[in-house]
Amino acid sequence: MKKFIATKKPSLASKCKRSIKKMLQSSHLSEKDRGKLIYYQALKEPVLKNHIFYEAFAGLGILDHPRAIFKALLDDSTFNDYTHIWSIDNPELAAFNTEEFSELENVQIVVRGSQEYYEYLATCKYLIANTTFGYFFEKRKEQVYINTWHGVPTKAMGYEHSVEKVENARGPARHFLSADYLLSANRFMTNIMYRRSYKMDGLFEGKLLEIGSPRCDTLIFPDREKVLEKLNQLGIETDKKIILYAPTWKGNLYDQLNYDVQELKELVKKFSGAINRKEYRIYLRVHYFLYRILAEDPELQDMLIPFTIDTNELLSVVDVLISDYSSIFFDYLLMNKPIIFYVPDLEQYESGRGLYVPVSDLPGLVTSNQVDACAALRKITIADGPEAYMKQYAFQYDAMKKWCTYNEDGLSCTRLIHLIFEDAMEPSDDVSLREDLSEIHLEQYARPAKSFYCFDGFDNGKEKILVCFNTRVNAAEHYEELKEYLEEINYNETDVTLLITSFKDEQNKNFFNHLPDEVRILVWYGLPFVTQENKKFFQKEVRRTLGNVHFDSVEFVGEVTNYWAAFGNTILHLT
Repeated sequence: MKKFIATKKPSLASKCKRSIKKMLQSSHLSEKDRGKLIYYQALKEPVLKNHIFYEAFAGLGILDHPRAIFKALLDDSTFNDYTHIWSIDNPELAAFNTEEFSELENVQIVVRGSQEYYEYLATCKYLIANTTFGYFFEKRKEQVYINTWHGVPTKAMGYEHSVEKVENARGPARHFLSADYLLSANRFMTNIMYRRSYKMDGLFEGKLLEIGSPRCDTLIFPDREKVLEKLNQLGIETDKKIILYAPTWKGNLYDQLNYDVQELKELVKKFSGAINRKEYRIYLRVHYFLYRILAEDPELQDMLIPFTIDTNELLSVVDVLISDYSSIFFDYLLMNKPIIFYVPDLEQYESGRGLYVPVSDLPGLVTSNQVDACAALRKITIADGPEAYMKQYAFQYDAMKKWCTYNEDGLSCTRLIHLIFEDAMEPSDDVSLREDLSEIHLEQYARPAKSFYCFDGFDNGKEKILVCFNTRVNAAEHYEELKEYLEEINYNETDVTLLITSFKDEQNKNFFNHLPDEVRILVWYGLPFVTQENKKFFQKEVRRTLGNVHFDSVEFVGEVTNYWAAFGNTILHLT
């Protein structure tokens, strides 16, 4: 067992000062932080059985995988006594999306960040989300947390993000470790996203359900007439075939947009001028951060498909898709219709952030040239027709479907309900996940001997150690000590998680981005309020920060505070 560095015990006077500071801190909380205090207090309340809490894209609407699971449960009379709680960030903007279920007595809408939101998040037995909750979130032992994520990756993500690997990975990694279940569409997503890019290999102790994409059930069994009716109600004309331009997120982090709106307008005009406008019409589906900007633009607002329409419901009526690196095209493969990949920043992505899928494998024209993209649109809509285009790229289309969509049979929601809600879990102990993750060979991810798998954790057989490091110490020798410590570790035998305190300093970011690739970095964020720092408090802090993980040993590098010494001892006690 690793030893801790002892520190001087605080005096009675310093304890009194700290108690006064805590009282003042709680009385000066912002409205948002008061909500987190409500959540923390609600964790003491009994868990509500047969209550399911849903959130998609931070409360954007009733969308994506959570929507598909929600609808499947509504359609199953076995679950008539369940209550469904949906988190919605802006009820006014999402009104068209939520009114579909407004007359159902067992469906409730809560405003994200409201008192009801925090209380239900703390007390609903089942939690289903496709992104993450806030840093304050602590999954209770009695709760069942299902994280579905929101797509198969095409571009580097998580700890493999070339610019902000710690910032990009910290939220999802912590939530994955807290989850009881992670959903995966296929073996590629299991290995490349979960095990490799978010470094769950060797640490995740929940269950991985490799059962297909719940949202893709909509594409296998579409209701075209209902979707077209929804679009018409929103003022979107559906008298012609639909071409959808759906560029992915551009920017390094969550709210850092990297779009030239005028350039986008010019591009859409060129696309519109290249098609047979008697038979086709172009619409835009952009990232929701960008949508908030473009929705008020008179030149584009009539072309924008709002997020009140679920993406996969929309794809079921789309005839041609134009995209880039968005995972939307993986789902659209199921429609067997033309895809054009317009990638103006292709060189930047290949040399910088990186792509998991080579452009040569993409099932359609890949170009960074607007003229070529327009020419492809002309061929599809005017000259040769969609069948000729599909024939040209049939090899890439079929090859990608073999490793990407083999689990998509319209029954993913049924399998999930059977495994989780009907408690029919059967881990696939006979299947090994010990493949080499250092290189990506897509052909190895073609349909396995058995399509659907349940994996019980990702044990890699290594010793699991947690290294705690205080970033609030600014001394250069403090960081040098950590660097030297990590360089001496044998990573073939040891799985290393580095837990650091939160920071904003750019120099710190650069330091942590250049640590050994084998090191998994998690970030601890202090709560905006404090309670009595007793045994129970530290047990909750460990669960909030590290989820369900157990470690073989805990080490500290550099200066250790009393807080961190207690935190480390709690980890070992829980283990």
